Amino acid sequence: IAGAMAAHRVAGINFPLLSIFEAERLPLSVHPLKGVVELDRALGNRYRHSIEFATLYIDLDDTLLVNDRINILAAKLLFQCINNGKKVVLLTRHRGDLTRTLAKHRLSGLFDEIIHLGEAEKKSSHIKGDAAIFVDDSFAERMEVAERCNIPTFDCSMIELLTEQAEFLNGDR
Repeated sequence: IAGAMAAHRVAGINFPLLSIFEAERLPLSVHPLKGVVELDRALGNRYRHSIEFATLYIDLDDTLLVNDRINILAAKLLFQCINNGKKVVLLTRHRGDLTRTLAKHRLSGLFDEIIHLGEAEKKSSHIKGDAAIFVDDSFAERMEVAERCNIPTFDCSMIELLTEQAEFLNGDR
């Protein structure tokens, strides 16, 4: 979408389609959304990388959930993995009622597997295969997994690297 036309498009006015309707002499009308739409054309980050994986292992506390709220970027990664047929495994030491916490945040049913660890268990002992990645807020956990499993590890600030842009998510590769 060129220039500020994007602001009109999200308000429900599709100028290219209206031009076609006009050229074909088809009846047309517009019903834009009510309210104010403001457009900020800021620079965003886009990455290319060579990281390939079949399984995402992700932590819950302070990774997928931060301050009792869903980390939107981590959720985007989860759904991207689901859309791309990748296995998604929750690997957590959550101290509360895990079933209740997942239900409260509407995360039940998103995972192919849920591994609820005891306090002394190592996360690395539950990671299978080398076509995997691990996302966790804990530096110590990431280091231990990287050393024992020899797979890429990511903290929350690195998730952006793994997420595809919206046009990719819509199938326009």
